[in-house]
Amino acid sequence: MDFKIIAIDGPTGVGKSTIARQLAEKLGYLYVDTGAMFRCLAWRWGKQGCPESDHLLEELGDQTRIVFKDEKVICDDNDVTQEIRTERISGLASRISRFPLIREVLKKQQMALVEEVRKSSSYLGAVLEGRDVGTVVFPGADFKFFVDASPEIRAKRRMLQLRERGENANFEEILVDLRKRDFQDQNRKVAPLMAAEDAIIVDTGILSAAQVLEHLLSCVGGKIEVS
Repeated sequence: MDFKIIAIDGPTGVGKSTIARQLAEKLGYLYVDTGAMFRCLAWRWGKQGCPESDHLLEELGDQTRIVFKDEKVICDDNDVTQEIRTERISGLASRISRFPLIREVLKKQQMALVEEVRKSSSYLGAVLEGRDVGTVVFPGADFKFFVDASPEIRAKRRMLQLRERGENANFEEILVDLRKRDFQDQNRKVAPLMAAEDAIIVDTGILSAAQVLEHLLSCVGGKIEVS
């Protein structure tokens, strides 16, 4: 069976991670959370005082070690699974993603990871989710999806997630911050957030999680019962 690559892009807070992880599990594919990779760099960047020189950014990208293991994200031997999902790290990730050097470093890492898995035959394919997987990292992906929802729906989901973790969360503040990040992602000079011309657009605001998964499976020809 040919190794397949599925790209899932979309704005922050739209549920890409959940969708991609479930799809990968159903298909027996590797799941790669490119957003978590940016967040890991942002986590380290913040600890270093957010330097912006090319030398220090390149050093940051080259020296950061990221591992996905048992649904955990390990950065330089630290379990950062929960910490990188905070609003602070989300903001830092949006800022650091503006640097072309950082995007190029992670692009190479993502391509190398998928190629390594392809050669090892340990998975039937790979599902990658992020902001520019289908437009920049893997423009030749076998399937491309762009998942979206209104800012209000995404802000409400984010608020509920934060409250479930015991964090204080204000809907209006989250909405303002989310719109700001959308603007930054869509208007950056390098790899702006956009749907690939051949991407399938999926509005997650009008579908349940199970319906979204079922739709994606039908698009890729997955004859698997959705639980």
